[in-house]
Amino acid sequence: MKSVLFIFLAFFILIAFLIFKNLNYKNKVEKIEKNLAVKEKQLHKQAQKINSLELDIKTKLEKARNIHRRILPDQLVEPTNYLVVDYYQPAEYIGGDAYNFFKIEHELLAPFFEQYLLYFFDVSGHGIDSTLLAIFINEAIENYFKLRHNPGEKISTRELINYIDQQYQKEDFPDDYLVCLFIGVFDRKKNSLNYSCGGFQFPLYLSKPEAKLEKINIGGLPISSALGALTDSRAEKSIKIEANNTLILSTDGLLEENDGTENYNQRLERLLAGYSFLPAPFLKDLICLDFYCFTNGKTAADDITILFLERIAADLSIDFNLAESNFTKKRVEVLAFLKQYLDFDLEKIKLLKKLIKNTLQVEPFELKVKIIKKEEFIFLSLERLNKSKWSKNLIDLYPELISLTQLDLQNKINSKKNYIFQKDKIYITKNKMKTKLYFLVLKNNFIEKLSQI
Repeated sequence: MKSVLFIFLAFFILIAFLIFKNLNYKNKVEKIEKNLAVKEKQLHKQAQKINSLELDIKTKLEKARNIHRRILPDQLVEPTNYLVVDYYQPAEYIGGDAYNFFKIEHELLAPFFEQYLLYFFDVSGHGIDSTLLAIFINEAIENYFKLRHNPGEKISTRELINYIDQQYQKEDFPDDYLVCLFIGVFDRKKNSLNYSCGGFQFPLYLSKPEAKLEKINIGGLPISSALGALTDSRAEKSIKIEANNTLILSTDGLLEENDGTENYNQRLERLLAGYSFLPAPFLKDLICLDFYCFTNGKTAADDITILFLERIAADLSIDFNLAESNFTKKRVEVLAFLKQYLDFDLEKIKLLKKLIKNTLQVEPFELKVKIIKKEEFIFLSLERLNKSKWSKNLIDLYPELISLTQLDLQNKINSKKNYIFQKDKIYITKNKMKTKLYFLVLKNNFIEKLSQI
């Protein structure tokens, strides 16, 4: 009897223990569930904060990008008998490069002067801080012309770069920022560019006929708080631009890019020596294509800015200006000119005439037509003067048209590329605002000559 009672008591204690343990387990589970719910709420709030911060950063970056875009020119002016072309690509979402080329106002003394300011600069680093510093430099240049320059006065690039340096030093920027700056005054009547600069380690290039290439070392020290004002260290130099010369200016982002075997400046020099005949808009496209091949399509490590200043000297060069008032009459003149003077490679000329005729069969609008005839090619540009864009994708409409970025590539020794031009194609490109269309018709005998190089 005692043993049965003992067993019953033990069983009762075991059941009580299990019930207690189960209740304790449930309490722990409920406590864990409550903690998890609290953690989930906290994580949700943190996720909302992160999303809000990401949105805020994205908004600020977009605002900074838009501000940076505003200091870049939509379109560069072109002096008579010159082509001016630009290319810009930031390494990141926003960049620290800036540039411009604009006519210097001399008001009543304008008949005696035809001068243009050309500048480009590279601020160290990438991001909002570099963009804000780029805006400061750009405003300093603008303020110089508002506060220091009087119409008719000679402009000293040395004085201008020193003024910018002095304004920079007043702001007490951190020592680790550097500004590499090139400033030039181009005189169209003298066909010369006076310039001062500091901070760039690579040269400018002056491309000449017969595949001659001149390297112009510019050097100098950058603008920096660590160096202080360097008002006595920057000289003023001059470049003479002869007929059929193209001046190529670039920030270091293009030239210092390395593929593991060489810097791009070495490859660029070979490219310029072989394709100096190309008009600036097409030379720009070829460099962009070649650089893309050089980097295997990867984004460059630094911002890239390239400017081209080409002096045109052709067998025949003519401009037509079409306005609403004379559109029909001038359109007839353009087509008559094409018929009279474009008398080689008939199939391509027929296509070009058809293309131009169809392009002009629209509502009257302000249009500038430039036609250049040289020994090697015909170059033609159509510019909409009211800043409206060309809406049609002409490459889709005319399969005979091709962009230089579609050229076939042929690998050669020492990482060189030979770009093969096709006989049955007319080459086309446009400016970044899509207000200008450029056409290039290479003569067949010249294409054959190129293929033998």
